[in-house]
Amino acid sequence: MYYLLIAGLVLLTAILALFWLKDQVQSPTLARIAHSGLVARLALAAAAFAVLGLLLILGRLVSG
Repeated sequence: MYYLLIAGLVLLTAILALFWLKDQVQSPTLARIAHSGLVARLALAAAAFAVLGLLLILGRLVSG
């Protein structure tokens, strides 16, 4: 449960770091990578992992 939340947050942090690095370096290659469909899919998966992990943690807390 915690691993899903942590994995989602780490992946979202890595994607945000990619966008920050793209702006700092102003590299066309990083811009293509950052705006690719793969990164968009990874962001959706990361958000899903984080939400699922949070729901599982809350479910365990509620059930006792």
